Amino acid sequence: MNSLGSRFFALVKAMAPNNFAMVMATGIISVALLRLGCPWGAWFFHGVNACLYAALWTLLLIRLIRYPAAVAADFKSHLKGPPFLTIVAGTAIIGTQSALLAHHVAAAGALFWLGAVCWAFILWGVFFAIFTRVPKPSLGCGINGAWLLATVSTEALVILGATLGAPAGWDAALVYFCLCALFSVGVVLYLFVITGIFFRFCFTDMLAAELDPTYWINASAAAATALAGTALMGRAGAAPLMGLVLPYISGITMLAWAAASWWVPMLMLLGFWRHFVLRYPFTYTPAYWSMVFPLGMYTACTSAISDAFGVPGLMAVPCVFIFFALGAWAVTLAGLVRSRGRALLKGTALPAQEYCRTEKAPLPGNADNGAGRPQGR
Repeated sequence: MNSLGSRFFALVKAMAPNNFAMVMATGIISVALLRLGCPWGAWFFHGVNACLYAALWTLLLIRLIRYPAAVAADFKSHLKGPPFLTIVAGTAIIGTQSALLAHHVAAAGALFWLGAVCWAFILWGVFFAIFTRVPKPSLGCGINGAWLLATVSTEALVILGATLGAPAGWDAALVYFCLCALFSVGVVLYLFVITGIFFRFCFTDMLAAELDPTYWINASAAAATALAGTALMGRAGAAPLMGLVLPYISGITMLAWAAASWWVPMLMLLGFWRHFVLRYPFTYTPAYWSMVFPLGMYTACTSAISDAFGVPGLMAVPCVFIFFALGAWAVTLAGLVRSRGRALLKGTALPAQEYCRTEKAPLPGNADNGAGRPQGR
């Protein structure tokens, strides 16, 4: 790989399925800034996100055309398949930005339908491949937080759909029935996956290399459910159906926000244990955007919860968390630029993403103290 072109295509071939998480993170920070009364910041992140979204779609299409076998192998993997749902969530979130900031309803509507088509293809396609795979990996090597993108992508579509409302001439009752049903699907998917993750945390060894940043989606999936719930609560008078389901929606919304609030400090403790107790190295991988996104989503959803339930005292939380989200975004972006810039310009090898041994990928750095799995397991 001596030429710049060959290094570029090597990067494209190795492109992680979860790269659209940077669109998710950038977009939700924009939405959070808008809710906190900072429109210029929201517009800045919207502009950045539009560029990221276009660039990532271009790279994804190049990868699909030049390296279809690599894409197919990722799609069928237990650990690399679910991250394709970042495409859905990223599309829906940038659509929500377009609706709230630019008031481009037609563009936001087109993004909703693009996201919906991708959701159906990826969600059913990935889980069909996982369900029918033989042999299957163990629980410890087959699940991580990226599986909860099933909920995040679903609720991101609900947020965009509720933001747009029922299009003129459409049956409003049917539109809101479908949105409420989709909201419920997201809740059920969260319950399915979080049960497996909680069991994995409690009853299988959790070593440093396996505690990757995707587990922050434990929090962001619950927070996205809460934000979707507040969006539906805001449409309470849009159709008679909404009055009937409002108690259910509001109860699940509060439950989801409480779950996210429990997960955030727990994940901070686990991150401290991983990096400062076990001394696992900080090495940029796209999975770190999965840690940025929950900080922005928790900021946005707590602000929305404060408004929806009439609890102004809660606004102290998003006013603090937005700075954590902005700091994490800046640090992760710097890691992206440094890592990919060095790989492109100097041919520096990229650190492998952290997959279990059944995924046949090495782990980065000299991460001892529990970073590797004993051979006897």
